[in-house]
Amino acid sequence: MLDDSNNSPIEDPKLLLALYRISQVGSSTSNIRDAFKRIIEEIQILFQPTSASISLISPNSGLLEIEYALGYPTDTKDLSLHIGKGITGRVAFNGVATISDDVEQDSRYVKLIDGIRSKMAVPLFSKGQITGVIDVDSDKVANFTARDLKRLEAVADESITSLQSVWKQKQLIIQSDQLKALISVGQKVVSNLELQSLWESITEAALDLTKSRMVTLQLYDEIKEQVTMQAIKPPYQEFLSKVETLRLEESMNAAAIRTKRQVEFPNITTPDYLGLKDAPKRDDVVSCLSTPMIYEDRVIGIINIFTRTRHRFPNDEKRLLQAFASLSAAAAQNANLYARVFYSEDLLRKSERLTTLGLLSAEIAHEIRNPLTVIKLLFGSLGLQYDEVDPRNKDTQIITEKINQLEEIVSKVLSFGKAPEDLHTVWSIDELIQDTLLLVRLKMQQHRIVLNHKKTNAPIMVKASKGQLQQVFLNLIINAAEAMPDGGTLTIYSIVEESSDGERLAVYFTDTGSGIPENIKEKIFESFLTDKPEGTGLGLSIVKRIMRTHNGDISVANSSSLGTTLRIELPLAQ
Repeated sequence: MLDDSNNSPIEDPKLLLALYRISQVGSSTSNIRDAFKRIIEEIQILFQPTSASISLISPNSGLLEIEYALGYPTDTKDLSLHIGKGITGRVAFNGVATISDDVEQDSRYVKLIDGIRSKMAVPLFSKGQITGVIDVDSDKVANFTARDLKRLEAVADESITSLQSVWKQKQLIIQSDQLKALISVGQKVVSNLELQSLWESITEAALDLTKSRMVTLQLYDEIKEQVTMQAIKPPYQEFLSKVETLRLEESMNAAAIRTKRQVEFPNITTPDYLGLKDAPKRDDVVSCLSTPMIYEDRVIGIINIFTRTRHRFPNDEKRLLQAFASLSAAAAQNANLYARVFYSEDLLRKSERLTTLGLLSAEIAHEIRNPLTVIKLLFGSLGLQYDEVDPRNKDTQIITEKINQLEEIVSKVLSFGKAPEDLHTVWSIDELIQDTLLLVRLKMQQHRIVLNHKKTNAPIMVKASKGQLQQVFLNLIINAAEAMPDGGTLTIYSIVEESSDGERLAVYFTDTGSGIPENIKEKIFESFLTDKPEGTGLGLSIVKRIMRTHNGDISVANSSSLGTTLRIELPLAQ
């Protein structure tokens, strides 16, 4: 061994060879554990210790944690020290290399393994900051000299340079993998054009990207100042039901929304977070990073990343999540625009079909008018007269009315369907319904449908176009019949109801059919909407238009597998 007074490593070939081999670690591996192992191997060659370890200060816990050890039992490798505690902790605190000739006489010593009598520890410095400590132990008293301490400091300096190179390589590999993952999940997200499916896709992609414990996505309504939970991965329904919609002051996302910046929560298990309803109360959820989804300087939502253990989110991870959140915000805007374009195209298609139908209707009406005029003239010239009690007398009246009604319809089509207001006259609602039922009585019998018309106690009068109202009734009756292919009962009744506009007449049509399909229930009064292969989807749309021209309306009062009730509303005759 060289003399202790000679502190120059240049005269120590064994040390120079160790430093050279340590310097090669940074360029020969990207595995941090392999780098630790090779450094410890050089320490073992140089000092022949009983045990040795490399400990680093954890950025998450702030504790000194053993990263790699030689001669330690396996159950002590996960132990950690507070900065300042023990010989190792003191070195991490003050940054001064230390030798303890007899640890049993040293009050600073914290015993981790048996048989240790002497120790030396040197700090690891990175960019002027203490990042860790290298310990070397012996089972002999006063086994290390000042020269050994100088040699270990040289090893520490070379080791941190190589470790930084390995960390940099590892970071570049992680960033490359993250970029690939971001591109991959981005492609999945931006191709999703249905909004709820998009929210689910974003949370699932974020979970895959971060390998975190849980991800939530909340949308922000800046007008109401509230957040609404849209998706949780993995699914956590009990939590979702409790935090579906929250005022901003009840949410942990208030700071991220107001500052439009990412907010990191190191430990949401503390009592400080009990009042925040969207902070999960789970043992396996500790840290959180809230990242705002911003589009054109407006926060539209928040992505929350929750980790299993306490975690400090490094800048690279934050930048990745911010890029993902921005991508998600753009995808949401894209989905919104697509929905609007799709809706506009749908309206355009309907408009084109209506235009075509209008032109076709005008042409058909023009062709119908001449033969209809002939039928009217010929029927009138027959001079059919029957006794009042003869059923044919009523049929003759109905045929005359229907011919006149057809003539009115043709005239309306040819004049763009504008019915003069003076065609509206006062009628008894029961009489209108009864006359309509006469038209369909044979069809209902054939379909084994029982017609149940409950007349009012006293006449109820409405001002209306008889032909148009009967067109409404016919549409509703025929629709009800088609909903009861195996027979059933159709009940029609009228009552006067109070409304904000005073008294109004309500007529209910109740069948015992299969009900309205859920996928069209909200849109059954739109043009061209039908679930019948041969249907045009115009029936209920025309009914809606007729009712509105009568200052009335139609709606679904009830629909289930037991049947459907439609309600029409009309003003009473003054």
